[in-house]
Amino acid sequence: MANWFAKIKESVLKFFGVSTESTKLVDKKEEVPEIEIAKQPGLNCPECGTRLIITMDALLNYEPVNCHGCGLQLTIDQEKSKSSIESLRKLKTGLNEAESVKKRGQL
Repeated sequence: MANWFAKIKESVLKFFGVSTESTKLVDKKEEVPEIEIAKQPGLNCPECGTRLIITMDALLNYEPVNCHGCGLQLTIDQEKSKSSIESLRKLKTGLNEAESVKKRGQL
């Protein structure tokens, strides 16, 4: 039955001028990029590559980050980052609640 369907599919694709080779590319699974989790939170300076350590509190308070390598000052665009900062605030609240439960011995 599957062979019959494959033949119909191929005929329809040929009719519309679609190569069966190009459709095989669609069927391939997308490669998942490797994710590296940093041991220290932060990012690399876009100018000199120095590692900049940024705390969650610094982000939540929109504190500028200064590079010790080249002196570049990075700031957060408050308007564009509004939803991300709100999500980070929720994460911080959840982490604080989890820590509180852990300290009370309920976990």
